Amino acid sequence: MLKAGFIGAGGRSQGAHYPNVNRLEDDVEMLGACELDEEKLAQVAQKYEFPHTFTDHRKMLDTLDLDVVYCVMNEKWILQPALDCLNAGKHLFIEKPPGANSDETQQLLEAAVANDVYCMVGFQRRYAAVTREAMRRVAEKGPVTLAVTTFNKQMIGQNREFTTTLWNDVCHVVDLLRYMAGGEPVEVTAHRDTFGAEQRNFYTAFVRFDNNVTGVLFGSRASGGRVLRSELHGVGIGCYMKIPEEIEIHEDNNRSVMGGWEVDGVDERDTPNYEGVLTMHRHFVDCVRNRQVPLTDLRDVINSIRFVDQIEGPLPD
Repeated sequence: MLKAGFIGAGGRSQGAHYPNVNRLEDDVEMLGACELDEEKLAQVAQKYEFPHTFTDHRKMLDTLDLDVVYCVMNEKWILQPALDCLNAGKHLFIEKPPGANSDETQQLLEAAVANDVYCMVGFQRRYAAVTREAMRRVAEKGPVTLAVTTFNKQMIGQNREFTTTLWNDVCHVVDLLRYMAGGEPVEVTAHRDTFGAEQRNFYTAFVRFDNNVTGVLFGSRASGGRVLRSELHGVGIGCYMKIPEEIEIHEDNNRSVMGGWEVDGVDERDTPNYEGVLTMHRHFVDCVRNRQVPLTDLRDVINSIRFVDQIEGPLPD
């Protein structure tokens, strides 16, 4: 059984990561939690019955013999705690984005490689059941021809953030586009705009990958509401995904529709079991136990981060 420590007990941690790792109780012992906010620390300590709690992550690393650490916090603060975990020889899970910029991502990658540990990033869209089903179905027909990702929200009038919305949020579908395409971008034509905001909030990109796949990306925070969708096309087949709830498949002029929960035969009400979060955490645990590089380890994700930089281009003053 893997011994796990947690750093951070904010909304994302408590909403997605603590409960899903807890579902892996046969494989993971939730041994210690660390959080500066003592009220939040008390919440997770009571709910998950942590035997050890800390307000200093370095003390947790020195005190407990951990196999893995889940370090989930804002990109503004992630670098040093993550480096401390990697340099202590711990396999690490972090959320996206992996650092405040690509230089920090590179530092994390180098630390993971130097210490022969994994640093997995929470790009959960790769693990969504509808994504996996689309890739399986298209692969059966031959090569991918086109991949499309769309991630829109309405966030008009918000104040300037620490990082751009491409870096801290739209990066989800940049990574997904590259993953579904199955290659690396060699030609990127991107447009960045600002609508009703203080900084860029509208991105579009037309991409050619080195395996001759075409990619198209839409990422707006100036639209009318939240939409997360993707498409994957091959020869004689097209898959249209509403992530995570539905996949519509057109194959040889026949149409079929599946719910995300139907792909793996799980309960429709058990959203984490088909949206990607639980699958992602199960994959991480399996990889650590079997010494296999995780799908979204920094050794691969660094290429998605470089892709993000290509789309972002130079930042305005």
